[in-house]
Amino acid sequence: MSWLKDVLRAAEVVRTGKFKAVTHGGVAHVDDTLAAALLHRAGAEALYRLNTAEEIARLDGDVVVFDIGDYFQLPERFVVLDHHGVSDPSEEPSSVIQVALAVGARPSPLVATLVHWVDLYDRYGSEVKKWAGPYGNSINHGVVKYFGDATPAGLVKDTKFLELLAEAFYSRSEFDLRDFAEAYKIAEKLSFTDMAERYPRTFQNLRLMLAASKDPIAAATGREAQETGFGLDFGAYALLAAPELERYVLEGLERYFAEARRAVEIVSQGRYWKVVSDCLVAFAVEDYVAPTPLWNALIDHGVLSLEQRAVVVVKDRRTPGAYTAWRPDRFASVIDFRKLGGSRVVFKHATGFVAVVRGENAEDVATYVLQQLEC
Repeated sequence: MSWLKDVLRAAEVVRTGKFKAVTHGGVAHVDDTLAAALLHRAGAEALYRLNTAEEIARLDGDVVVFDIGDYFQLPERFVVLDHHGVSDPSEEPSSVIQVALAVGARPSPLVATLVHWVDLYDRYGSEVKKWAGPYGNSINHGVVKYFGDATPAGLVKDTKFLELLAEAFYSRSEFDLRDFAEAYKIAEKLSFTDMAERYPRTFQNLRLMLAASKDPIAAATGREAQETGFGLDFGAYALLAAPELERYVLEGLERYFAEARRAVEIVSQGRYWKVVSDCLVAFAVEDYVAPTPLWNALIDHGVLSLEQRAVVVVKDRRTPGAYTAWRPDRFASVIDFRKLGGSRVVFKHATGFVAVVRGENAEDVATYVLQQLEC
């Protein structure tokens, strides 16, 4: 397993105490956010969020590249901890696991369990919720939204946030899962609670968070939790283990649900293209908006039915001139972006739920994608 060799090389670099760390810019995810916190805690002299091989290659000295390096050909002094270059997601663990091994992290059983689900969700998508019981994603959304928006690209300067996140990771605090209700009270402080009932699908996560503040187990194991991937997560644990994180997570959640509000506005104002093939429909938006709330907003407004096979196309945050094509997990058996081909395709996830495609505009990409998909 070549990834283990990379982990051992990274461990040697980390032990020197003289290295830099790099992950991707744009939208952050839980695995790269936690990995960044661990590398900062392990002594990284600087941490960057960069998107091109040219930017990364300018860094001098030893560099640990995580959750992005498989896209590039980098010189030998760069150690790459990544899992995106594999055809089967079972071949390699995600960056948070590889980094945790490289820095010698030994989390408590509860933290290890929560991070285990971070790893599986990152590799396999929200289909993992079928087996995850009460675990899933909820407050994690605020954690990663803060990290991604605080430093969309360049040098990560807000290291206090990373220190607190690492403090939570290494915490030996023990909580019963029902104790997580206290963490979910953060939802009551958000400015979007009035929209949760008006747009029940678009703000489904907020409704479930409010419910979890009263009964976290019931909220995390019900039908809606199964449908959305909602569940008890590392973010909730982190708020309990490192209370100083609240101001960061609250800001992240405000930004996260602001995307849901923007999705509602886009649909209500009709700012989208509708592209139709024989058996699929694509909704394309010339904006940086998360595809999941956009899909839900289309349903809340009656533009799209829950059972209609749909693709959503939005502007990609990481690659100039490219767009993200996404489909709901419920259509995994009929919509598989791994089938896309051609030089315009920048990225295809190993599970086929998302792809990045270059194009003139969102409508152009939607047309290109539908032409290649079979029903």
